[in-house]
Amino acid sequence: MAKKKTTAIVPLTGEAAERAIGSTQAVAKIVGSGGELVREGDTTLVTGRSYLTSAGVIDADEIYYVADSGRSSEEGRRLGEADKVAWRDPATGYECIMMRATDGGHLSGYVGIPRDHPLWGWKYEAVPVDFGIEVHGGLTYGRICEDGPTPERRITADARRICHVPRGQVRYEPIAHATDYRVEDAHAWWFGFDCDHAYDVVPGRAKDHQPFMAAEIGGEYRDDGYVYREVRNLASQLRAIADGEPAPPRDGPPPPPISLDPGAGGR
Repeated sequence: MAKKKTTAIVPLTGEAAERAIGSTQAVAKIVGSGGELVREGDTTLVTGRSYLTSAGVIDADEIYYVADSGRSSEEGRRLGEADKVAWRDPATGYECIMMRATDGGHLSGYVGIPRDHPLWGWKYEAVPVDFGIEVHGGLTYGRICEDGPTPERRITADARRICHVPRGQVRYEPIAHATDYRVEDAHAWWFGFDCDHAYDVVPGRAKDHQPFMAAEIGGEYRDDGYVYREVRNLASQLRAIADGEPAPPRDGPPPPPISLDPGAGGR
């Protein structure tokens, strides 16, 4: 029988937090007061705190750090970024996730939509271009919640799961506003993108194994601020589709043209 993993609650300040999260830079990105830091094996979960990015502060529900993830690369150590951040977008009410890939250390972003959304259950490849979704590299992910949330905390598994954060008691009252939306008893359908394209630098790969022509076309590492902004853009575009409205103006410059990525195919 496998040995049950034990959890330990660690203070959110001082050397104990620095050891649990990984660096002084990482601790500095956890802002606010109060909260809790829980350690399970090689995974650390922070709740009750906000997360600082170069594009703004995320009012996070969960912040994860995984010792053996792509964050162990030089770029990740320098920036002190988390390996997963989950939050609710205040403008749309949609659940959002930013998560680091274990096979290279690049970040990806995801937005969860409710069952009554017009794109619920769609494969990402099937979403028409004229729907107005414009996000880094195009959509590369479309799936229902992975296993779904459970009352029992499973920190190591949850650090890699694309699923909404449990919200307590099930709500049955009708939704009156976008920001009333919370996934409770139903799964979300997630759309996502990744930063592992020809114009991206993947921190966990050697320079001679970066995506084809990354150096020639000015490839760069997409940090948590960049991905946070792209997640917000995707959430607002998906909200506009639900409301039957035109796609809203993007926050920030347009993403690199998908045509620059020889592996993008028809996306």
